[in-house]
Amino acid sequence: MGVHSEPLLMSIKDKGDVKQNHRQIGGTFMTEEDRRKEVALAEYKEVLTQFRALTDIRFKLLTYLPLGTVAAASFVSATNDLLKQPAISAFAFVVTLCIATYDKRNDQLYDELVSRAAELERELQIEHGSFLHRPKPWLKYGFVPVEHRWPIGLIYAAAASLWVYLFTTALVKDKIWLKFTAPAVVIACWQGLRWMENARSKKEKKAVESLMRQLLESNDDNSQTKLVETIAAQPILGINKNKAERRVAYHWKAYEQKRDSRGASALISAVIDLPARWIEDVSNGRR
Repeated sequence: MGVHSEPLLMSIKDKGDVKQNHRQIGGTFMTEEDRRKEVALAEYKEVLTQFRALTDIRFKLLTYLPLGTVAAASFVSATNDLLKQPAISAFAFVVTLCIATYDKRNDQLYDELVSRAAELERELQIEHGSFLHRPKPWLKYGFVPVEHRWPIGLIYAAAASLWVYLFTTALVKDKIWLKFTAPAVVIACWQGLRWMENARSKKEKKAVESLMRQLLESNDDNSQTKLVETIAAQPILGINKNKAERRVAYHWKAYEQKRDSRGASALISAVIDLPARWIEDVSNGRR
C-alpha cells in the first residue's frame, strides 16, 4: 500500500489540475484556447450576418432610388404637373441627400465589419480568408478605377442633379442655361465632398499616429496631462479639453495595467470616439 499510494495520489492530483484548466461542455472538456476560439467563431458568424445585412441594404437603395427617380421623371414628361410644384422637387432632393448620408454612414460600419472579420480570421488561423486577403481595387480603365465608392456616390449625385434640374425648371422658365448649370453645380459639389473626405481622412490618420506615438513613448508622470493637451489641440478630433480630461482620467487606470499598442489604442478610442482597431491599424501601418 505504501509503495503505490504516492503515485496514486499524484495521479489524482494531476487529474484535478487538468479539470481546473478545462471546462466541460456536452460531456467533453475544452481548454481555454478552445473556448476562446469558440467565442471568436461565434462573433465571426455574427459579423458576417451584419455584413450581409448592410450589403443587402445597399443593393436595395441602389435599386429603388434610381427607379423612383426615373419613374418621377417619366411622370413629369407625361403630365407636366410636377414642373409646376418646386416644393415636390425640393423635398425629393432633400430625401436623396438624406439617403446618401445614411448610406455613407453604412460605409463606415461596413469598413469596420470587414476589418473585424479579417482580425477574427487571423485569430482563428483561417488561411486565405475572404476578408483577411481581400484584394484591393486593382482594375483600371485608363485613369478610372473599378471600385464601389465613386460609382455609388455618382448615382446619388445624378439623382440629386435631376431633382435640382426639375426644381430650377419650376422656378425659371426662360433661362435655359440656368437649368443645366444647377445640376452641374451639384456634380461639382459631390466631387468637392470626395476631396474633403480624403483630406479629412489623411488629417485624422496623422493625428492618431501622433497620439499613439506620444502615448507609447512617454512614461513620465505628466503623460496623462500631455495626452489631454494634445487631443484638445487637434480640431480634427472634435474633443474639447474638459471632455478629454474626464475620459482620459476614467480610462487611464485600465491603460496603465497594459502599456502596449492594444491598450493605447483602446484608451485613445474611448477618448476620441474612433474604432480602436482602426487606430491600432493606422499606428502600425496596416491602414
